[in-house]
Amino acid sequence: MMEDFHGKTVVVTGGGRGVGRGVGKAFAAAGANVMLGARTIGYGEEVKAEILAAGGTAECFAADIAQHDDCRALIEATSQAFGGIDIIVHAAADIPHGGLGHVDDDRLEAGFASIAKAAWWLLDAARPHLAKALDGGRFIAIGSINGTFNVVPNMTAYGMAKAALDAFIRAAAGDVVSDRITVNAINPGLIASDRARAVLGEEGLASYGATVPVGRAGTPDDIAHACLFLASAKSDYITGTTIKMDGGSTVAAPSGRNDILQDRLKLQQGETG
Repeated sequence: MMEDFHGKTVVVTGGGRGVGRGVGKAFAAAGANVMLGARTIGYGEEVKAEILAAGGTAECFAADIAQHDDCRALIEATSQAFGGIDIIVHAAADIPHGGLGHVDDDRLEAGFASIAKAAWWLLDAARPHLAKALDGGRFIAIGSINGTFNVVPNMTAYGMAKAALDAFIRAAAGDVVSDRITVNAINPGLIASDRARAVLGEEGLASYGATVPVGRAGTPDDIAHACLFLASAKSDYITGTTIKMDGGSTVAAPSGRNDILQDRLKLQQGETG
């Protein structure tokens, strides 16, 4: 039975594409009011139109969550539009692929800000609203197995930012537990998202997905289902926790599975051999 989120409001960063798009549509289908935060507003408008066409309720707001002021503005716009905030799903990330020597300071800062700093800024701004949520507030971040459970060469900057996000989840949960706010993260492995397709290509995504022990890449819907659980009353005993969702990749992956990814990353960095 699907959870019922009628009367509740959720903010989804990165709501215009990939995992954020899937999460936003899932919450709308479950009855929630959905605010889609999107850096490219056109993508957010497309998802909003899909939600409205399906009978749901949604708004979208242009926000670059690597900017503190934009995080505050997104929270304020949501409160004004729907009268409060019950749930935040932080799914956006300006991902800097590359190891040492291949990521400049601007890209490093953008990646760290959009992943880790944004979590701080969003929870800090939304805390007064989440504390008023009838069934307790929920903050859910989308992390990654890379950086905490796994180390991938040529993704050093990305892994560092995601590891910082994990540390924030554990610490911030204690900061807000007295406000009846839970703070958790979902750390996916390979997800068949727009970004994965951009890096791997369709053929590479299929080949890489075939190496996942369960036999496929994950989907945005897989992540959305976990978000619905963490946002529900059934999860109110869970906080400061990271849920690993990787199809068994960190416990039973075949040797050499990262070769496909490494070949693609090296091509993007202009390396050969």
